[in-house]
Amino acid sequence: MNKKSKVIFATAIAAASLAFMSTESRGDTFRIEIDYMGSDGAHDHQPSQLVLDTVIEMFACQGHTLIIDLDDEITHCSPLRADPDDCGSFWTYDGHSCSFASIKDANFDRAGEDPPWFYCIFAHQYQSLNSDDPPVCVTTGSSGRSDGGQNLIVTLGNFDGGTGTEFVQASTLAHEFGHNLGLSHCGTMNCSSNSDNGDPDYVGPFVPNLPSVMSYRYQLVGVRTQALMLGLIPDEALFKDIDFSHGRMCDLDENDLDETLGTTMTPVDWNCSGVFGASVVKDINGDGGGWCDETGNLTILDDYNEWANLQPGVGLMDDGSPEALQELERRRIELDSQPCITARQWALIQQEIGMPRGGGPPLMVESCITGQNVYLTPSSFFIGTGTCSLPFDSLPFAQAVSPANSVYYFEDGTYNPPSDFVFDKPAIYLCETGTALIEP
Repeated sequence: MNKKSKVIFATAIAAASLAFMSTESRGDTFRIEIDYMGSDGAHDHQPSQLVLDTVIEMFACQGHTLIIDLDDEITHCSPLRADPDDCGSFWTYDGHSCSFASIKDANFDRAGEDPPWFYCIFAHQYQSLNSDDPPVCVTTGSSGRSDGGQNLIVTLGNFDGGTGTEFVQASTLAHEFGHNLGLSHCGTMNCSSNSDNGDPDYVGPFVPNLPSVMSYRYQLVGVRTQALMLGLIPDEALFKDIDFSHGRMCDLDENDLDETLGTTMTPVDWNCSGVFGASVVKDINGDGGGWCDETGNLTILDDYNEWANLQPGVGLMDDGSPEALQELERRRIELDSQPCITARQWALIQQEIGMPRGGGPPLMVESCITGQNVYLTPSSFFIGTGTCSLPFDSLPFAQAVSPANSVYYFEDGTYNPPSDFVFDKPAIYLCETGTALIEP
């Protein structure tokens, strides 16, 4: 089987339960009330039905129900004010008619309902703490914010047209709501902006192997679109543009990057030298968005199954236990110290990676992906889960428990299924870095 060979195969193995590989089997229902700022004479911040439907379908593809009540048009005022004496009290400050708490108190119609609702404002801009000594509240160009609990805002006033494109609106709503469900910008790694720069475990928020709108690398241009443009995945790889991660990509050790393997899906020239080296040391996750000129911290970057680890903040609030309140406070500290990507950062990213100005591809409701990215190795000593870190060592078992229309990534080597093994599931087989032989 040569590099990038594509074959449709079939199997006589009895179908096995897909539950073995699926950790996203829980079907939750989430509810968001959205209010939006009306026209200021030039634009308004009302999201279209397409924006809402795109995010609703993103959750539906994973068995979750997302209910969105697009409710009140509110007065266009900017920015959403923070307490001038305590910028950190953004969510609770009600001393101004253009503060989040004042608007929420006047317009949150679903307040007190059971099951509880999240509350979102599509606004123009908001104020954030600029310095601690003395504390200064400034208007930020951030795309949005979440308190990790019940509240979130989408603020695209500094983006295209003062509203952001429809794609950016949808991806940012998904991103901010992800924070309400316990997701960070970098999976389980440490990317909090208040981390000591000398912390050896610190990573930036541009994780290339976290294929999710939670990563700054993908939020505003789409996972699939950006990954293809940067050469991180082959055309056949199964990714959507607006999605959370399923945790199936390979770890990347910035102290020892094998460019011939790249992401294991495809080779990658991490140090931008024009040749593929076997052992490269490179920061590929710097705060600049690109990686050719980055010189930051070196660490191991890993993927994270976000869909399997959603933790609704609104549920934690209702719990009322000390543990729940402590978790919410931890989220608020982490999230409030790291406002989401700004228009200035986004402009720099577009310049560094050489992409055209604009906000992502045309928005569409993406179809659900029925297959999975599945990894195989000829040399494992255990039955894996088909993820990159735990690849299958048995082709028949992989075929039995993987969905149809999956894409299989073979490590180099020889695979020896039983002589009576027959393929009968439609699939794509790729050997990106050498030759894989199947010899019954």
